[in-house]
Amino acid sequence: MCHALIIDDNMIVSRVLEERLVPLGFDSFDHTWTEEQAVAAAARRMPDLVVVGDSVEAGSALDAARRISVERDVPVLMVTAASSRASARLPDDARFEGPFPLNEIGAAVARARIA
Repeated sequence: MCHALIIDDNMIVSRVLEERLVPLGFDSFDHTWTEEQAVAAAARRMPDLVVVGDSVEAGSALDAARRISVERDVPVLMVTAASSRASARLPDDARFEGPFPLNEIGAAVARARIA
C-alpha cells in the first residue's frame, strides 16, 4: 500500500496527479492546499511520496515538504505546468526532484523510488 501527499491548490491538477499515480502503485492520497494542511496530513499519515504542485493558498508547498522531510526521508517531487517559473522559486540548496512536467510523472516517480 503506497500513500501520496499532493500539495496544490488546484483541485483539477491534484486529481490528475492522483489519476497518474494510481497505475504506479499508489492507492491512498491526501490532497492539501496550504502548508499547514500538508504538515498536519503528514502527521496523521506519513506519505511514501510528496508531490508539490505550482501553488498553495497559504504558506509554501516547498516549506511544507521540507518540514515533512525532517520527520522521515520521503521522496519529494515538484510537478508543474510552468517549469521555468517553478525553477525560479527553488532555493539553491533544494533537495527536490524536478520540476517535472505533468506528463512525465511516471518517470519522475520511478526515479524518486530509486534514489
